[in-house]
Amino acid sequence: SSGINAEYGGLVPAMNPMKLFNLLCMYGDVNKIKFLMTKRGIAMVEMKDGRGADNVLRFLNRAKVLGSALSISPSKHREVVLYGAPGILDDGSEASQVFSNSRFLRYATERKAAKNRLVEPTKILHFFALPLEVDEDFLLKLLEDKGCPTPTSISMHKSEVCSAGLLEFDSTEEAVDTAAIANHLTGSYQGNRYLLKIAFTGKKNMPIDHGSFAEDGKSGKDSGKDKSGDK
Repeated sequence: SSGINAEYGGLVPAMNPMKLFNLLCMYGDVNKIKFLMTKRGIAMVEMKDGRGADNVLRFLNRAKVLGSALSISPSKHREVVLYGAPGILDDGSEASQVFSNSRFLRYATERKAAKNRLVEPTKILHFFALPLEVDEDFLLKLLEDKGCPTPTSISMHKSEVCSAGLLEFDSTEEAVDTAAIANHLTGSYQGNRYLLKIAFTGKKNMPIDHGSFAEDGKSGKDSGKDKSGDK
C-alpha cells in the first residue's frame, strides 16, 4: 500500500505538512499529506508508491523530531482524500497539502532516484544546491535565523555548479530537526535566488574527505571550517 499514518505526539504545534514532507521526501515521492483536525498529532500520508511507503516505515519510524518521536504505521487507506477547505494548524499553515507536482520530488525520474541514499538519519547532514557565491557564514546565519540547532562543524566545497558540503550536529535529533525546518528553504543572496537542499548521509562521523558528498556523488574539495567553538 502507498498509504501510511504518521503519529506525532508532544509538541504538536511544531509540526506541519511541509516539515513532514521535508523528511519523507528523502525516501520516496509524496503525493499528499493531511493532518487530522479531529485527532491532533496524527497525519495521513499518501506516498506515490509502496516502495516509498516501505522506506519511510523502515528509516523514519521512531525518529525523534522537534521534541517528539514519529510513530509511522501502514494505513488501510491507499489514498488521502481531500475535500472542502483545509483546516488551519496552530502555526497558521494549512493542515493539508498536495505535493504530487512539487519540484522538490526526488524520485520523479530514474536519474533523480539514483542520486538518493537510503540511509537512517544520523547527526551528519549533506547540504547541496546552494549558489557558488554563498559561504559557510551565510549558511550558519540562515540556519540560526530559522531556529535550527547550531552545527558543531561545517564543511563546504564548490563544484562546477553549486556549493555543497556537510553539517555535523551534537545529536541525530538535532540533525533531523534541521532537516525538517531547513530542507527546501528558498530566498535570495546578492541578487541570486537560492534553494537549500538537505539529505541524510548515514555517517556517524565526519569523513576525512569532507568533499565526498557533492550533489552528483563525486568528490570535491572543501575548506573544512570548524564551528565547534561557536556554540
